[in-house]
Amino acid sequence: MHTIKKWLLGLAGLALFATTAQAHVNPNHNKQPRPNNNSSGINFRENCSVAVARIDQAINNVRARLTTGGDVWWDGDAGIYVVPKVPAGVPPVSSIFAGAVWLGGVDPAGNLKLAAQTFGRGSGDFDFWPGPIDPVSGQTTQEVCSKWDKFFVVTGAEIDQHLANYNKAKLAGIPYDPALIPRGVKGWPALGNQFFFDVHLFELPTASQGLAGYWDEDGDGTYTPENGDYPVIEIRGCTDNPQYPDEMTFWIYNDAGNTHDESNGDKIQMEVQVQAFAYVSSDQLNDMTFQRYKLINRAVESIDSTFFAMWVDPDLGCHLDDYVGCDTLRSLAYIYNEDAVDGSPGCSCPSGNGSVNTYCEDVPILGVDYFRGPTDENGDEIGMSSFTYYNNGGVGSPPPGTTDPSNALEYYRYLTGSWRDGSPFTYGGDAYQEPTQALKYAFTESPHVQDGWSMCTAGLPFGDRRTIQASGPFRLDPGAVNELIIGVVWVADQAYPCPNIRKIQDADDISQGLFDACFDQLDGPDAPDVDFIELDREIIAIFTNDTVRAISNNAYEAYQEAVPGIGGTDVEDSLYLFEGYKLFQFSGPDVGVADLEDPTKARLIYQVDINNEVGRIFNWEQVEVDNSNVEEYYVPVLEVEGSNRGIRHTFRITEDQFAAGDRRLINHKKYYFVAIAYSHNNYLEFNPLTIVGQRKPYLQGRRNVGDKTGNRPFYTVIPRPIVDRKLN
Repeated sequence: MHTIKKWLLGLAGLALFATTAQAHVNPNHNKQPRPNNNSSGINFRENCSVAVARIDQAINNVRARLTTGGDVWWDGDAGIYVVPKVPAGVPPVSSIFAGAVWLGGVDPAGNLKLAAQTFGRGSGDFDFWPGPIDPVSGQTTQEVCSKWDKFFVVTGAEIDQHLANYNKAKLAGIPYDPALIPRGVKGWPALGNQFFFDVHLFELPTASQGLAGYWDEDGDGTYTPENGDYPVIEIRGCTDNPQYPDEMTFWIYNDAGNTHDESNGDKIQMEVQVQAFAYVSSDQLNDMTFQRYKLINRAVESIDSTFFAMWVDPDLGCHLDDYVGCDTLRSLAYIYNEDAVDGSPGCSCPSGNGSVNTYCEDVPILGVDYFRGPTDENGDEIGMSSFTYYNNGGVGSPPPGTTDPSNALEYYRYLTGSWRDGSPFTYGGDAYQEPTQALKYAFTESPHVQDGWSMCTAGLPFGDRRTIQASGPFRLDPGAVNELIIGVVWVADQAYPCPNIRKIQDADDISQGLFDACFDQLDGPDAPDVDFIELDREIIAIFTNDTVRAISNNAYEAYQEAVPGIGGTDVEDSLYLFEGYKLFQFSGPDVGVADLEDPTKARLIYQVDINNEVGRIFNWEQVEVDNSNVEEYYVPVLEVEGSNRGIRHTFRITEDQFAAGDRRLINHKKYYFVAIAYSHNNYLEFNPLTIVGQRKPYLQGRRNVGDKTGNRPFYTVIPRPIVDRKLN
């Protein structure tokens, strides 16, 4: 059925153009002379202008640049996938330079259709433009592209507030006032949203494939937030258990708005709807981001030998000293450093655009998990069918056949798992023209395995690599709707050189488990609502919980949640139960719940818990060892020192935990506080030798944290004197 081999052989005589890329962080990738794509016929519609909208995804410990032109994680000049996220004034270090989805296939006439984005933003060359495609004509217009050159953002806090408002109105037997619907919920671009025009000043299309995902509470087939509908993560097969993250960003782009100046390929007529989302947490999830691409084929004919891929240019700080590899069991691409110091030379990293910030001696590892690829014409899901890479031709002296693509055919060859010149990847060395067997996955062993195949054990020279995680071949039919879902994971400060990748695998297992569970995660008990009484150099905090269970899962302090993986609620001790509260002071407004373990940013003021047999609570954490011959082991980590004096709801605060010298509160000064609730379960005492039992008896709540009226993860409080007022 697939014509790929015959088609590629027919094009084998095409010459390979190998120009040299510039050796700097914003590479001028190889470009062939641009053909004249202007039709001699009359064009009655105006082509789309290039995308200009940009936004930073920054809800957790990652600050990731998003754009509407088919590429992400950079601004056209520098990489912006900054992790850890740092405050203003601290030099940011990026772990990725750029990323994009690639698409390619062959039409019935044998013409190559291809859309791909790499570094064209820097020169104004694009294959993608903002907005949807008309489902009938398969075209778009400048007006549509211009209107949709924007992002639609909703936070979990907005959805929480929306659901609380809706449930209160429902319980009171009154209509939900649309004026109370938070803006992110009200302006969500979901099918049939009557409020969309009021928020964004243009109308939604009515395509049968829908738009942004939502939970249809009233079952009417359209998005009606006034009836309890709300935004959700849209994933095939996850319709019965709606979930939403702490922040979600949606946008649409297409490849039909203009000529493909990046790849010089012919249009596919593909519409791409993107959901980028992330979570705030106190574990590895705080260093992760996720992207779900919904790809809708608006063409009227099938495309055979089709491939989809996620292309990434990963730069762990400095772009000159990175290695790449893959874990085929996890569909995970990972990026690590060549040696123990990020930079060349030393901790510096000169480039054509000035020096690049580096991780210096605290070098992380980054991974990209290819959760889901497209489905073929029979409805069977295609996973990661190849993992390949290529080199920046301006860094070092890589063979020309392994460098940046310069035309549609060369992009397509990389999509199919071949080199730029059409030769296969082969086992060993740099995988280029080795006298061994052909393969589809490069560098499949962990770098720390001395007799395995990795860039580290192969001793490859310095270079700037890009990775391609692809799915195919398959036939793409008209109207087909596919998904491409990825998660980016990151772990800090690993042992180099030739690191053990166990930590990035563990982090990826968390992200994969979350995906497998349709992004349903343990919530823990909702934090209490906190009211503050501001007095003269004194603050009183008062904890309350909403008594409606549809609004607070800790109503009447009766939270309970099933422990995953040990059976149903009929299993003895199968539930996490509410145990207590903690009240913290933050050092400033740039601190969040992910910083609770950092005493320079957050300090515990009060802890109260139920008077029962539960006192000190430990969770068990795995310790990584540098010696590959020694097994990793588990150690207990104290999470709470229970006082066992019963629950309190009022707390007197008179001291600044971060003050030097006189610690008394100062009137008219801003102070920052947060309260969290926590729960406990110990269904079976953990045995670190057999690794059996409850590793996490302590579970901290993640919802309703901070001041929801200001959408902040903390409360701002200002002590002030109470003075009598005299009337004239």
